Order: sequence, then C-alpha cells, then structure tokens
Amino acid sequence: MRGRRTQAQRDEATVESVYVAASALVLAMAACLVVASPVLLFDAVHGEAGRTLVVLGKAVGAVVFVARLVSGLRGH
Repeated sequence: MRGRRTQAQRDEATVESVYVAASALVLAMAACLVVASPVLLFDAVHGEAGRTLVVLGKAVGAVVFVARLVSGLRGH
C-alpha cells in the first residue's frame, strides 16, 4: 500500500481531473459542431435530414466526451 498523499499531490490530481473534463467538453462541442455545421451554421440542410444531422452531432459529441473522459482519467 502506498503512503498517504500530500496536499500537493491531491491538488495536482484535482487540477488534472478538471483539465480532462474541460478538454472533453471542448472536444465534444467541436465534434458536435463539425457534424451539425451544415444545419447550424450554413442552413444548407432542411427538414428531416437537418434534424438527423443535429441528433447525430449530439451523439458524436457524447461519444467523444466519454472517450476523452475515460482515456484521460484512466491514468489515475
């Protein structure tokens, strides 16, 4: 068993965890925007296809968020 962690070590783990969560959020938003940009930014797709792209963008964003979170926190 490892010894007790110092306050500095606990602070470091907290900062790393917050960084992973923040970067996961930014990557998820970027992925969602890339997929849904034809609808949200350019108004190039309408109707059911547009709704499908927005839903797909949300799904891709969620997958990217979870993947980044798991890969980043796995080292702890």
